[in-house]
Amino acid sequence: MATRRLLACAIVALSPFLLALTAHAVQIDYRAGIGVEYNDNVNLNDTDPVGATILEPELAFGIRQEGSTVQASAEGLVQYHDYLSGPYASEFRSQLASHLNWTMAPERLNLTIEDYLAVQPIDVLAADTPSNQQQTNVFAIGPTLGFRMGSTVRGQAELRYINSYADEDKEFNSNRVAGALRAIKDLDPSSAVSANLTDEHIAFTDSSATSPDYDRTSLFGRYSRKWTRFDMTFDLGYSWLNYSGHEADDRSSPLLHGTFGWKATDRGTLTLDFSHQYSDAASSMMVVSDIGATIPTSIATGDATVTSEAFLENRIGLGYAYQGVRAGFGVSPYYRKQEYVNADGLDQDARGATVTFSWRLRPTLTFGANGTGERTDYSGADVNDTTWTIDTFLTQQWTRNWSWRAQYTYYKRNSSLSGLDSEQNIVYFGVSYTR
Repeated sequence: MATRRLLACAIVALSPFLLALTAHAVQIDYRAGIGVEYNDNVNLNDTDPVGATILEPELAFGIRQEGSTVQASAEGLVQYHDYLSGPYASEFRSQLASHLNWTMAPERLNLTIEDYLAVQPIDVLAADTPSNQQQTNVFAIGPTLGFRMGSTVRGQAELRYINSYADEDKEFNSNRVAGALRAIKDLDPSSAVSANLTDEHIAFTDSSATSPDYDRTSLFGRYSRKWTRFDMTFDLGYSWLNYSGHEADDRSSPLLHGTFGWKATDRGTLTLDFSHQYSDAASSMMVVSDIGATIPTSIATGDATVTSEAFLENRIGLGYAYQGVRAGFGVSPYYRKQEYVNADGLDQDARGATVTFSWRLRPTLTFGANGTGERTDYSGADVNDTTWTIDTFLTQQWTRNWSWRAQYTYYKRNSSLSGLDSEQNIVYFGVSYTR
């Protein structure tokens, strides 16, 4: 049943690709490859590690379409893990982020389709082994109606049907109806202000859901500006959670959200994002990003607690990226805290940073290294974890389309929970064809 459900979601998610292909100027990039990996502790066990050799064929793609009628972007990756040795059964893993906007009547009526497929943990406190991973999917579809509210103000009315689904944690499964009303005033060609009212009704479809159905309502103002070297979006308002038949559990809180980007130099970019708002696992998986800009290189297990419970999120992230002629560098410290409304045992806060570096040794040969360190405190469970991941890689583009990649990954986890300390070494080599 789960496989058929995810297959159906994937077929629906392909609709942005199919519609984009019917339009002009569609950009399609893909990578097909095969690699072999040796993992010396695939079960992440500190006392009884088990090694495994894994054959990994994969197909990755990125699609972008910017037309007057269809605007579509998608990026995805499908891998098959064939365990040549080790304790786990072979399996498919996949991820997808796609967005389609179909302009049915210019400045009047648009249809939007989105789909987000990801790998998430079953138990965030347990080790990230293949048996502790599941596929999740969030799908959304609905119209946006545009109308005039005077000579200088335009309005928008949005309606969305949203479905969330998880392979294992059925309490995540839900049907949602979301609506929004917006009044937007363009101050000049580069800036705008708006008043926004949004409401989302969440109805859980499985009896295992620990949260009752609820409505999340937000009223906020937005200011946005986009210049050549600077862009920003800033939201300020208030939010309410109203639980069906559980008035004592209702909550309210100020809403604050912002993103800032500054192209400090021709090669360096500084970014800042922060938020204080109500969210939940499904909403956090609907990532708004520059979809389709690059082809994904790997599938990583996410960090979401796949549950029906809503939480108050406090998050801030800072990033700096530099890309020179031969060298590239990036650093991204972050902090996030999630306070669950009706499940204190899930509360967590995490702080960490990611550092990236690349150096072009020759025109076709590149060396790189990435490092991530994070400490996560699960206050309700009285557990804290510190994890370190270090990647080093060497890639060579030996023809226009063909390349190879050699990579070494070191992972270490220190946990206050007995038996969950672990170390892992992974060696990978693969070849790929990229268009």
